[in-house]
Parts: sequence; C-alpha cells; structure tokens
Amino acid sequence: MLSTFLLSMCRSYDNGTVASINGLSCQNYTDYGFLTRSEGADCFYVCPDGTVTQPHISENFSGDSSLFTASKEELDSQFCSVSAQATATESLASTPAAASATEPPLETATIDASPRAPISPTAAAPILTGEVTMCDQTTDLISFRILDTAPDLTGELVTARIAEQESTCAVNPVNTSLLTCTLPSPLTLPAQVVVSLDGAVVNDFQYDGVGCILVDTPIPSP
Repeated sequence: MLSTFLLSMCRSYDNGTVASINGLSCQNYTDYGFLTRSEGADCFYVCPDGTVTQPHISENFSGDSSLFTASKEELDSQFCSVSAQATATESLASTPAAASATEPPLETATIDASPRAPISPTAAAPILTGEVTMCDQTTDLISFRILDTAPDLTGELVTARIAEQESTCAVNPVNTSLLTCTLPSPLTLPAQVVVSLDGAVVNDFQYDGVGCILVDTPIPSP
C-alpha cells in the first residue's frame, strides 16, 4: 500500500533538455498516478520584448512535436500574447474621441515610489555559486546554480549583464535551484557575468565558456 501511495504522486523528469532552433527549449517528464501515466514538458521561450515565458505543454517535446517545427511568429503568438496585444491596441485606436469627452475624468491614483525594502539583511549578498549548469548558444539560454542560503527569488526582479549586454533571468520552473537567463547574441566567451537583485549587484564573475553548446544549423541548398 505504501508503494502504491508513493507511485500515485511520482513525477520523473528526463535527463537533458530538448531544444529547437525556433528558440523553444523543454524538459520532458512523466507523471505516474494510481494505474495512470501521463506525459508533459516544462518549457522556456524568450519573447520578442526579451521576457522569458515558461509554457507547459501536455505532451513530451520532441522532433515530432508540432511546436518543434513551428515558426517563431507562431510561438510569439501562442506564448507571448502578441495577437492579444495587437487586438487591444486596435480596440483603443477605434474608440471615438467623443466618448471620452462625455465620460467623467478618472481620478489620479497616488503611487508609492519609495524603494522596496531589502529581502535580506545584506542586500549585496551573493545569490549564485558561480557554477554554470547549462549554456546553449543555439537556444540563447544559460543556467546558474543558486546558493542554498539565497533568499526566495519568487517574484523578485533579477537582471544580468553578460559580456556587457542586457539579459533577462527567471527561476527555472523545472529545477528551482537554478536561475536561467537569456544569452546575448552574438556572444564571445569568456564573458563577464554581473547579476543584480532589485538593482543591487549580488554577483560579479567571469564565465570561461567551457561546455557551452553552439550548434551550427546548415543552410538548405536551393
């Protein structure tokens, strides 16, 4: 009975990440329930504005998946709300000016612009070990190991500069002990990595580039 109970709440992740040249990178898993088995994948995708989305798909991600061969425009529309933003913009543009003239003016809200309180006693305390667990120049993603003593980074503003270029970072949803960031392109290694938490520099180190993947996709012949 104990084995059955444990089996009903087991999730097994595949080793390694499956990455497509369209920028979508996923880690597959299998959920085992009581007499049930289902597959899925936790993914990473960088939107045109530089934000990192973390979509979930209800099947294993592979070369046979429709998302693997989808264009970047299709992924932008599905994961980055590009179409929704365009529709909202068109709706606002089509609103008659006379309507706003007849409506009462909106009250102006007072915004507290005071700086956020530090999330730890020492704002400049490092949050990363300096270890790089994954670097893939094909998908433009890199993962850094988070210190066990680091504060909870959920919802916190974490930014990085890699080789003097801006990068967007987020806690990896597959492995929350990792901080996954976008890689600037083109990138020359070794590169200096400067990580900031809520505007305060917390890590400053050089990554030598050892183990960083770069797959050259051949250009098809006409």
